[in-house]
Amino acid sequence: MKPQPPPLAATDHSAGWRRLAFALLLAALAGGAIGYWYVVPVKVPWQQVQPRLMSLEINGPGLLDAINRVVVTSRIQGFLKSIEADRNDVVKRGQVLALLESVDLLNQLAAAQAEATAAARGISEAESERARAKAGYDRAKIEFERRSSLARSNVISPAELTTAESNYLQAEADMARADAGIERAKAQLLSKQANVKVLEAKLAEATIVSPLDGVVISRERNPGDLLLPGANLMQVVELSTIIISARFDESARSTVKPGQPARIRFAADPNRVWTGKVLRLSRQVDQETREFTADITLDALPESWAMGQRANVAVEAQSPALTIGVPETFVTRRDGRPGVWLARNGRATWVPVTLGYVSGTNIEVTRGLKAGDAVLSPAGRYPFEPVQLGAQLP
Repeated sequence: MKPQPPPLAATDHSAGWRRLAFALLLAALAGGAIGYWYVVPVKVPWQQVQPRLMSLEINGPGLLDAINRVVVTSRIQGFLKSIEADRNDVVKRGQVLALLESVDLLNQLAAAQAEATAAARGISEAESERARAKAGYDRAKIEFERRSSLARSNVISPAELTTAESNYLQAEADMARADAGIERAKAQLLSKQANVKVLEAKLAEATIVSPLDGVVISRERNPGDLLLPGANLMQVVELSTIIISARFDESARSTVKPGQPARIRFAADPNRVWTGKVLRLSRQVDQETREFTADITLDALPESWAMGQRANVAVEAQSPALTIGVPETFVTRRDGRPGVWLARNGRATWVPVTLGYVSGTNIEVTRGLKAGDAVLSPAGRYPFEPVQLGAQLP
């Protein structure tokens, strides 16, 4: 005989208890998880915030430049006869860089020298004329004095005395005119000599020389070109004055000082570090970028240096006042905004901060933290996590 199935009511009752037990088990597990995540504290590494003086790393872009960088030009107009130096040539002060055609100047100088010689002879002629006038003056004076004596004795008539006086005055005027002729001849000689000097100077300017010891970094003209006054012929830089012209935010103006060490990385070789130091700071801030410039000297130049070469400069400076810093690894970001985890009332709380400059493995925090705050390691942190301060980091 077939067994009879249990009553339907009993079967439903057992299934209901099993579902209730499973629900209670899930609730217990959820409650345990919630209790574990939000009740049971976890020991975490931390660091107490204390204001202190920090060695800051002030970073900024820069360009290779030179303090003594000269654009070589001509002061006179002329055709280039030859160029004696080319790009990358090392030149000395006074070394010939280029020559201009100077035949016309040579001819003008020869003519001016001949005119100066003629003017010098003109002085001799004027002096001879004065000597003649002086002799006539002396004769006229003696004759006038003799006739004046005779006139007082009524030996000669007044008309004869008047004639003698007129001759005397005429001789005196001739001598004055001769003196003026000498001065005029001397002035003409000075004018001609000055013209000779001007042409000699122009002829000297037809030879263009280097104004300093350095390296030719560019050449803009070729032989046969017409060189106008002020036109760029070539550029020469003095090697000992090559610098990095770096730009920094104006907030670092009181932090960056002359003499501070600097590290330079060039865009052409970013894996190599060059050393240098701050030479001087500008006294002007760009009105648009709010940046100032600083000249950085290099202890050594790259072999493949070039003017205008890009670089990144990191100046090792001391903070001007006590400041707060945290390890860079403690900084996390939410939606691109930096922040740190703090222990507040036994819970982990993320707070946004404003960052400053890097200081080794630390980074400056300019806003968001205060002295005594406990900054937590960010590994595994979540909002309202119960935490217990564990090992304190230095």
